[in-house]
Amino acid sequence: MRPELLRLGLVAVLATCVTAGVLVSTSARASQANAITIENQLPGSPGWEIRPARGRAIEGYASEVSVAPGDTLHLHVSTRHPASYRVAIYRIGWYRGAGGRRVGCAPSCTTDHVGAAEPIAAPDPNTGLLRLDWPVTDQFQIGVNWTSGYYLANLTLTRGRGAGRGSWVPFIVRAAPSKTATILVQAAVNTWQAYNRWGGRSLYWNHTGVGDDHVSFDRPYDQGGMPPVGGPFANLPQAWEFPLVRYLERYGYDVSYTTDVDTDANPGELLRHRLVMSAGHDEYWTTTMRTAFERARDAGVNLAFMGANTAYWQMRYEDGGRTIVEYRSAERDPEPNTALKTVRFRDLTPARPECQLLGVQYGEIGIGDYTAVAAGYTPTDPWFTGTGFTAASTLRGLVGYEYDGLVEGCVTPTPTVLFHRSVVDHPNTDAVRSIAPSAARIFAAGSIRFATGLDPLPGRGDLRLRRFMRNALADLSRHH
Repeated sequence: MRPELLRLGLVAVLATCVTAGVLVSTSARASQANAITIENQLPGSPGWEIRPARGRAIEGYASEVSVAPGDTLHLHVSTRHPASYRVAIYRIGWYRGAGGRRVGCAPSCTTDHVGAAEPIAAPDPNTGLLRLDWPVTDQFQIGVNWTSGYYLANLTLTRGRGAGRGSWVPFIVRAAPSKTATILVQAAVNTWQAYNRWGGRSLYWNHTGVGDDHVSFDRPYDQGGMPPVGGPFANLPQAWEFPLVRYLERYGYDVSYTTDVDTDANPGELLRHRLVMSAGHDEYWTTTMRTAFERARDAGVNLAFMGANTAYWQMRYEDGGRTIVEYRSAERDPEPNTALKTVRFRDLTPARPECQLLGVQYGEIGIGDYTAVAAGYTPTDPWFTGTGFTAASTLRGLVGYEYDGLVEGCVTPTPTVLFHRSVVDHPNTDAVRSIAPSAARIFAAGSIRFATGLDPLPGRGDLRLRRFMRNALADLSRHH
């Protein structure tokens, strides 16, 4: 056995709170409800919002971006100095406003173990790739009854001046293959990693848009996010994806979760659901992902793009999906096939502009308000029924930090503009619905911030928008 494995954390015995006793005590209505409804009846755990440790005192990464029930999650944890720590796993949801629920700990929720400092490899001088090879320190067996969702592994110092502080490792628990939810949500893990500046490297390390060519999932996430214009945690799930999750789970939608990496590995999964939703800032896609969404649309699967700047850069994976490759320049990319170059989809040969899938495409960075233009249609658009919106109603601060708009001449079914923002000398912003020849509905929110209006916790929640989205989801969740 390698010496460093001697300090391997105990395999966590994670008690699931969905026991037979809990299910027996629920009402008949709840017992017939979907897994999300049952899950969110359980008590929440506010402690999921960990305070960041100072000076990178503790950090880590996972060997997996997603796991299925019965799989094992492998964590690689390093502490700047020998330090006691504990790992707590939280599932993100509504939980009566708590926002998360603790599902287990390692070594346990009352004991800890001692970490050690791990080396940081030098980045590849040619590509900028910084990939770590830290030993596995903690393993979690994912319970067969765990509910699909967004999860955080919180790495918490338990002794000394930094006690109670730590860092986190996000991951997704997929649904069991035997279960098919009405809605599938795709987590934007490629964007998390593209903007991850841990170790001083990212696809944006010099803030010019041309940084490293390769970035690895085998490193911690920088807890601050970037770029600064987006605010703290700008391109990590807490800002743009958690609000969507809390909304969906608050209202009990039948939903399961996946990632960019999983869509690339198993594109046919999209065909098993009535609605596929792209969450947050889902900027980096592979050609396989793009084709999977087009085939799903053509098969009648409804689509919803809940952020902006979606499917903007074509990238590819190396190292079994653990490395993202993005040259941004066709000339620099050694890939000979012009259709597979790591450039913007709209710049490929042949071109695949995003608007042909979404109805809109990326236009600019900025902050602003949406106007509910379609609320004044006669007859009123059914997605606005009961919302209280008028054609002059505004949604404050929900445009940005990046936004999309209609593109003149784009070959796409004529979209209905639902929300709009117009600013002199800047691209317009549009949230649209279009209908494909297959009868599939496609909704594009047009703004990275859009989902924050669905959730009261970030402070931008809007009752009118929540009702609008319930109307939209009633339509998008149907067969057409």
